Amino acid sequence: MTRLFPPYSPSGDGIDGATFDYLVIGGGLAGLTLASRLSEDPSVTVLVVEAGNDDRNNLMVFDIYNSGEAEGGPFDWQYPAESGHIIDAGKTLGGSSSINGGVWTRGSSAQYDAWTTFLEPSEADVGWNWAGMLKYMKKVRPHSNFSLAHPHFLVEKSENFMPPTAEQIVKGAESIPVVHGHSGPVHAAFSHGMYGGPQQPAFLGSATHASGILHCKDLCAGEPNCVTMTAFVSSVFCGPNPGLKLASGIEFTTYTNTTNGTTRYTAYARREVIVAAGVLRVHCSLSNFSDAHFYQTPAVLQLSGIGDVDILNPLNITTLIDLKTVGKNLQEQTFNLMAAGGTNFSFNGTGPNDALALPNLFQLFGNGSNATIAQIEASIDTWAASQATHAHSAAALKTIFRTQADLIIKEKAPMVEISLPILAASWQLLPFSRGSVQIISSDPFVYPNIRANYFNVPFDLDVQIAGLKLVRKIFKTPPLSDLSTGEVLPGPAVPDDAEGGADADWQAWALQNFVSVSHEVGTAAMMRRELGGVVDAHLKVYDTHNVRVVDASIFPTQLSAHPSASLYGVAEKAADLIKAAHK
Repeated sequence: MTRLFPPYSPSGDGIDGATFDYLVIGGGLAGLTLASRLSEDPSVTVLVVEAGNDDRNNLMVFDIYNSGEAEGGPFDWQYPAESGHIIDAGKTLGGSSSINGGVWTRGSSAQYDAWTTFLEPSEADVGWNWAGMLKYMKKVRPHSNFSLAHPHFLVEKSENFMPPTAEQIVKGAESIPVVHGHSGPVHAAFSHGMYGGPQQPAFLGSATHASGILHCKDLCAGEPNCVTMTAFVSSVFCGPNPGLKLASGIEFTTYTNTTNGTTRYTAYARREVIVAAGVLRVHCSLSNFSDAHFYQTPAVLQLSGIGDVDILNPLNITTLIDLKTVGKNLQEQTFNLMAAGGTNFSFNGTGPNDALALPNLFQLFGNGSNATIAQIEASIDTWAASQATHAHSAAALKTIFRTQADLIIKEKAPMVEISLPILAASWQLLPFSRGSVQIISSDPFVYPNIRANYFNVPFDLDVQIAGLKLVRKIFKTPPLSDLSTGEVLPGPAVPDDAEGGADADWQAWALQNFVSVSHEVGTAAMMRRELGGVVDAHLKVYDTHNVRVVDASIFPTQLSAHPSASLYGVAEKAADLIKAAHK
């Protein structure tokens, strides 16, 4: 962000009872981007309520060379999922975008085009396809030049976009200027600290030789009237009026050494309440707070009486809108780490990851591709039925899975990301498994049940294993193998053979060692109601007049990409939709 938002005192006293034009619940990537755009009009007022603190001056937040250091620390909510797994997320102003790996990629054009097929036909021209999203993903970006004034700090220069250096280009780095923006406030470019070691070009060469993955030039081709405060939102007020429900405000709690979360405050909205709190919601303790809690989109809606009546009634929550799919359709990716020993060479390129391989079905399964396609085609009905309790219905999932299968088979959407040349992370991008987030108490400080249902569809594990076998093959393929002393993880734990190891051995190892990627989406999906949608193409919650959702929970499906670029696009587009509604 270019403008520094002036926060109120965390006591909440300066805001209690105040009225704003827009209330934004969640100061993460989407919430802050949206608030920034809405507050460009000096005649409107915007309140952003964020549960994390303002840590912009902390090295773990502003220095990309500390990528990964914040995980498991004070800036990480560490969402508890089933079987002891943890989903990392940013517990700070800026949300997960403040602690992520800084990767800027987009999904394939066909994946965005598919989003429009999940909407009502009358909503097709709202523009959630590739052409419409590209406009907004470009809007947020300048082509800014970065240099290293200090070996661990990126400093913006006055010049425009710096393309890859001559040395980086020789090693394979390229960009396509036409698919990038030139005037937005978010800086995304090549820095001199990237792509500096021999392992990156070696990895690219080995990936191509091992599976035929082609080199891609650019994965992106496919004010004072705004106030932020640290607080925890417990519910949205919606009146009992018949017809479309009108949200009038929010209830929130702040934490200090004296209040301990017992004092409730309210803020009111003249125009809209926008939920940008994220895909999940979690209970967590902060070092300087007592029993702190983070309220995110599904839980905020459910606590406000918007959700499945069969869940809300037993909790004595008055159901205002019986919207059964709030919190359902959760899709989370998974990854496993593999490692090879490095020979005596200088790694140089430090900091964020800067080399990726994105194999599609045919590159993953090779000679077994036809059998894999047949497996998918024969299993869609069975998979849909098995996941129906975490969706609107088996019939709805069948439609969604059919689209996802076409993207995988016909459009060759990448199914796996492989990154980090010597310490390789392999993760499946397009899971068929579905999970859910559901509150279990009317007390907003009791965290809900979060079920990611990892590998609930067995094919997801097949894809995970295919990715791991491909990593093993890449490790053994020149020129990367020339820099390696051989695989050390999993190494002998999964004995190698002509097929890259037995599937049973890989399954046991992968299930014991996999990690959540923390790229969850879908719990307030933008789809027509018959498919399980929670919001329409204008991001309004169904049957409400002025409640919108603007975060990754509106993604109906996963993308073959890191979510940041797409999230910026969603927030930028949402800002224009909201402004147009109030002209």
